[in-house]
Amino acid sequence: MREKNSSKLDKNHTVYSHTLFYRYRWGFIMIGIQAVVLASSFLFAKQQLGATNTMMFHSLGFIPILWLLQGLSFFTFCYAAALSPRWHIDALVSPWGGWRTHNFLSIHHYQQLEWSFFMFGIAGSLFTAAWVGMVYGFFMFSFHFALSIPRILTIFRLQKWKKANSQLVIKHEHLGIGLYSI
Repeated sequence: MREKNSSKLDKNHTVYSHTLFYRYRWGFIMIGIQAVVLASSFLFAKQQLGATNTMMFHSLGFIPILWLLQGLSFFTFCYAAALSPRWHIDALVSPWGGWRTHNFLSIHHYQQLEWSFFMFGIAGSLFTAAWVGMVYGFFMFSFHFALSIPRILTIFRLQKWKKANSQLVIKHEHLGIGLYSI
């Protein structure tokens, strides 16, 4: 019942009727962490799984597939939650892939959205491992994990605000998300 009231507020309020509480941005430190995870996955695959340079180069084609899986999971969630999805041009430099919604999201809905994306990526890497090969499945999983690090950290950071029991909502912004109080 409470969520229905908050969704009613989301449609009637604009960003100007909310106060910015905290902003989560994707910075250079996060890019560095992702680069280290990707480099270590290439090194691990070369030493332990016997991956060749050609296999590693071909595996880079999984990154657009992950982006499409992200869009599919986002549109599926938006359809189930009756939200209006949109895409923005910052897709190549955002951990959110440019997939957004016009609506404000509760912390609970936002976490459901991010977990659904994470599960779609794991399912995609298991499918790849089963049908294409274990090495390619490993690359798909490592790319998915590395690209999901900012999203996973944001989910866990928001957990403390969820426990605060205050009226906080999430809004997708350029290169990040904003935590707003009503």
